[in-house]
Amino acid sequence: MKKTLSVVLTSAMALSMFSSLAFAAKSSADFTDLKDLDAATKAKFDAMISAGIFDGVTDTTFGLKDEMNRAQFAKVAALIMGLDVNKDLKTSSFTDVSVDDAANGYALPYIEALKTAGVTDGYAEGQYNPAGKVTKEQLATFLVRVLGQDEAAKGKTGTDATVSGWAQGYVALALELKLLANGEDGTFGGMANATRDLLLTGAYEAKQQYVPAGKVSVTGAKATGAQQVTVTFNKPVDTDKATVALKKGTTDVVTTTKFSDDKKSAVLTLTDVKVSKGDYTVTVSGLDAATVDKTTATFTGEDEVLTKIDFVNAGDTIAYADKTIVKVKASNQYGENATTNAGSYNVYTSAATFTKITKDADGTLLITLDTANESTTQGVSVIPVTVVNNDSHITATKNFKLGTQPILTKLELGDARYSVGTALNGKGENVKFDLNLFDQYGGNISYDSLINAKVNNSTSPLFGTTTVIWNDYISTDDVKTEVEDNGNDIPEVKISLLNDLDKAGDYNFTVFNQAATASGKISVNSSKVANKVEIGDLNDVIAAGDKDVYIPVVAYDAAGNQLSVDDLTSDENLKRININVSGATGVDGATSLKIEDSGEHRGTIRLNQINGTSKGAVSITAIIATANANSTSTKTYTIADARVPDHFKVVTDPAKALVKGATSAIELAVIDQYGQVLDDANFTDSQGNSAPTYVDGSNNKYQVNVKVTATGTADGTIGLKNPAEEAITSATFGKGEKAGDFEAFNDEFTLFTTENATEGAKADYTATITKNGTEISKLTRTITVASATDDLTYSVNAVPTLFNLSDSGVVVGSTYGTGGTAISADDLKDVTKSQVFAREVKLTAKNASGDTVKLPAGTITSITTSNNAVAKVALVGGKAYVLGNKTGTATLNVSYKTIKGEIKTANVAVTSKNDALAVDKVEADSTMTIGKTGGNAFINPDLIVTDNYGVEYEKEDAQKANGVLGVTFSASNYSSNVKNVTINSNGDITVDGTGTFDLTVTSPSGKSDVIAVTVN
Repeated sequence: MKKTLSVVLTSAMALSMFSSLAFAAKSSADFTDLKDLDAATKAKFDAMISAGIFDGVTDTTFGLKDEMNRAQFAKVAALIMGLDVNKDLKTSSFTDVSVDDAANGYALPYIEALKTAGVTDGYAEGQYNPAGKVTKEQLATFLVRVLGQDEAAKGKTGTDATVSGWAQGYVALALELKLLANGEDGTFGGMANATRDLLLTGAYEAKQQYVPAGKVSVTGAKATGAQQVTVTFNKPVDTDKATVALKKGTTDVVTTTKFSDDKKSAVLTLTDVKVSKGDYTVTVSGLDAATVDKTTATFTGEDEVLTKIDFVNAGDTIAYADKTIVKVKASNQYGENATTNAGSYNVYTSAATFTKITKDADGTLLITLDTANESTTQGVSVIPVTVVNNDSHITATKNFKLGTQPILTKLELGDARYSVGTALNGKGENVKFDLNLFDQYGGNISYDSLINAKVNNSTSPLFGTTTVIWNDYISTDDVKTEVEDNGNDIPEVKISLLNDLDKAGDYNFTVFNQAATASGKISVNSSKVANKVEIGDLNDVIAAGDKDVYIPVVAYDAAGNQLSVDDLTSDENLKRININVSGATGVDGATSLKIEDSGEHRGTIRLNQINGTSKGAVSITAIIATANANSTSTKTYTIADARVPDHFKVVTDPAKALVKGATSAIELAVIDQYGQVLDDANFTDSQGNSAPTYVDGSNNKYQVNVKVTATGTADGTIGLKNPAEEAITSATFGKGEKAGDFEAFNDEFTLFTTENATEGAKADYTATITKNGTEISKLTRTITVASATDDLTYSVNAVPTLFNLSDSGVVVGSTYGTGGTAISADDLKDVTKSQVFAREVKLTAKNASGDTVKLPAGTITSITTSNNAVAKVALVGGKAYVLGNKTGTATLNVSYKTIKGEIKTANVAVTSKNDALAVDKVEADSTMTIGKTGGNAFINPDLIVTDNYGVEYEKEDAQKANGVLGVTFSASNYSSNVKNVTINSNGDITVDGTGTFDLTVTSPSGKSDVIAVTVN
C-alpha cells in the first residue's frame, strides 16, 4: 500500500490559485468558526476562500478542524495547480471512484485531472481510496514537491519519532521553509490526519515561495489608493530591467515605482494627480523579449470618494489645556486617509473653543481645541466634538471627557524624512522626525504647548527641554539638532549636516524630555565621487537635423550607489568624466564635451547639432580614467528621418456656442511622426534629411494653415485672435513664414464674437497641415452664436471656501510691475479696488444639448451679500467678485441678464474661515530667457502661486500678494560666465555676465520650483 500521494510536477504546472479562478466572493467573515482567527491567519483564509480554493462545509461553518479525505484533497490540489478539469467526465480509471458515490463522486473529474497530469497514480493498484484520510506528512510531501524541492528533501534527514522514515526529509524541509509548523509539544505528528486549516495555511505559504516556469506576465492592475496603483505578475521580475508605465487613455501619467520584496508586484505612486474616473493601461517594458508574455493590464479608475470619518484619539478623555489636539481619520474608498484638504471640514463644539483644523504629514486631521477656559472644569466637563465634510456632508460626533492638565508620559519618533533620498549625503542636507509627545490620556501634545505651556499660569514651563544625545560618536561641529514645528503644530526633530562626513554608516541617537525617551538613527553616505559611468536611455529618437538633444548620464560611486544630479555635476565629477561624440557636435562644433552643469538639463550631455544624415549614426562615449577607477560607456543611436508634422493634438477645445460678445480659447499643438510636439519646421529632401532651403520640385515644404470662415454675419463680428491679441482671418506657419514657425502656432488662440454678431451665425476654425501644398492632416471646430430663442439653463458656480482676509491681520502692502509700484494693505483688502485675494463668482450656461455656452463679460448685472461682515462683494469690469472678511457664512444674491433679455437671480452660499493662509503649490515655466539687462522672476517664467484655499496668483497678482504669501527667490548653479545674480523682493533680476543659472522659487511652507534661466 502506498504511503503518500505521488506528486510528479513538471515545469508547466503553475500554482495559480489567485489569478485563474472566478468564484462567488466570500471571506472569513461568512463563517462563524473563523471569527477568532488572528489578523495574519485571517488574511490567508480570505485569500484562499476568495480565490475559490476552499469553501465552507456549510454556508456558515468552515470546518476548521475537520479532517480532509483524499477526494477533497484531489479537488484542492487540482485547483491550486490550475489543472485542466473536465467537469463533464462521468467515468473514472479507478475502480473505487464513481460519479454515483453520494459522498465523494463530485471529485471524479479532479482525480482524473491529477492522474492525467502525472500527479498521482492512485493509492493501490487500480484504486484511489477517495474516502481515505490525508496525513500531515503526506501534506508536507505534497507542498515540498509543489515547490520543486523533491531532491532537496531527499537529501535531508530527521529524527522526529512521530514521522514515518520515508517522510523525514520532506517534513524537515517543510518546517525549514515554514510551510508547516510543529505542534505545541515540539513534534510534528506526521501520521495524524491533516485538518482543513493546515492544508489551507500550508498551501498559502507554498504559493508565496512558488516560482512558476515559463514567461513573465502581467496578471492584473487596479487602483489601491487615491494616488496608488498596484500591478501584479505571475512570477518575480527582473527589477533592474523592468520599467512600469501608466497611461490614462492616451495620456502618460507620471508615477514612481516600488517593487515588492518578492518582486511579484509593484506599487505605482502617482506624483502629480490622483486616480480619477476613466480607463487606465499599465505597460511593462525593459525585460528581455524572450522572457515576457503579457506586458499590459487595464483597469477602470474612479474618483476619490470620502466614505467615513472616525475619531482616532487613544482614549475618550482629553487634557485640560489651551491647545489640545483631537485626531480624526477621514477615510476614502481605499481605507486610506482621504486627500481632501483640511479646509473642506467644519468643526463644531461647545464648552471648548475650536481653534483650527490642519492635516498631519500622514493625512490625519488634527483639530486644535482650547479646553482650558471659563466654561470648562478639570475632570468634570464633557466636550462634544462634531466634524462635518462640506462636500459629502459625512459627519462624525464624539463626546470627550475633560481630564486634568497634560503630563508628558510617552515619546515616539516618526519615520525619517530625508531632504534628499534615503540618507544624508553631504553638507547642507537634513533629516526630520516627527516628535510625537503623548499625555496621560494618549493625546498628542502640540508644539506650541511644548514650548509655551506653563504650570498653573506661572512662569515655569509645563514641559521640559527636548534634548538629543548621540549614542555613536559624531562631532558637534558636523551636525546640528533643532526642535521645530512640522507645520501642523506637531514637534519635529531636525538633524542637519554641517559638513560632509568621512565615515558612512548609521548613527544612533536618543531624544528625551523629562522621563520620556525614544531612540532613532540616521543613515549617512560619505562618497559622492563617480567611479562608474553609463550613457542613459533616451525617451525619444534622434532625428536628422535635430538641435539641442540632451543625452542622460548615470554615474555610481564606489559602493554602487547612483549619484544624484547635484553630485554628478560637482566640480570633481565634471573633471573626472570625459565625453566624446561622433555624428553630432556640441557648442561651436566641439566633439569633446562636458556634462551640463546648470539649467533645465543639468546632468546631461548636450548635442547642439546632429550632423549625421538619416540612417546614419550618433555615437557617444563617456570615460572615467583615474588611478582608482576606470569606466567606459558607449552608446550608438541610429539617426531617424528629420522631424515633420504628422497631426494635431487638441490641448484646449473651444466651446461649441457663444453668446454675442463672448470669447473661447482654442489651443492645438503640431505633433511630429514620433509623437512629440514640433516647434521647428524643416524642409526635407527625399532621403529624409533636413534641407537648408526649399527648392521647388526637389525638397519638401511643410506648412500649417489656419483659417476662420464665418457665415451668416458681418465681417469682423466673429474671428480669431492670436496670442498677441491681433485679429486674424488666416495665417500660415512654417519655416520662414510671416506668421512664425510652428512654435507660434503651438500657443493659445482666442475665438471671439462681438455684440454685432448675428444670432445663429456660425464660424469654422480650420487648421491644416500640408506637404508641398497637399493636405496631410486637418482639424475643424465650429462655433455658433447663440440665439435669443435658445433654451439656455443658467447656474451660479459654487464658490470655494474663503479666507477671512480683511479680518485676519496678515495683509501687508507690496509692490508690483517694472520698477515696483506700491499697493497698500487697505487697497488689497478693498474688493472694489483690488481683486487679488478675491474669488470670481462665475455664471455658467448650457443649451438644450448640454453643451456649455460661453457668456460675455457683463452678463452678471449685480451682486449683493446677506452678511457684509462675512463676505464683501463688488462688480468690476463686468465680473463679480467676493472677498472673505470675518469668519462665518453668507448668501450671495447674483442678478444676471439672460440671452432673452430677462433679469433673473440666483443664490450661492459662501463660507469664510480663518485657517492660516499658506502656499500649497508653486509652479512656473521650466525655462526662461532674459537679456543682460535682467528680467523678473514673477513675470518672465509665468509664475503661478496657489494657496491652501485654491486661489491662484499669477504674474503681477503674485507680486501684489507676496507680502502675504512670502515667496522668495535664490540663484544657484551658475555657468562659468555668470558672476553674480541678485533678485529683490519684487522679483527683479540683475545678472553680471551671460550664460545660465538655476532660479529657485521657495515658499514659507516649503513648496518650491526651479527654473532654468538663460541670459543672452
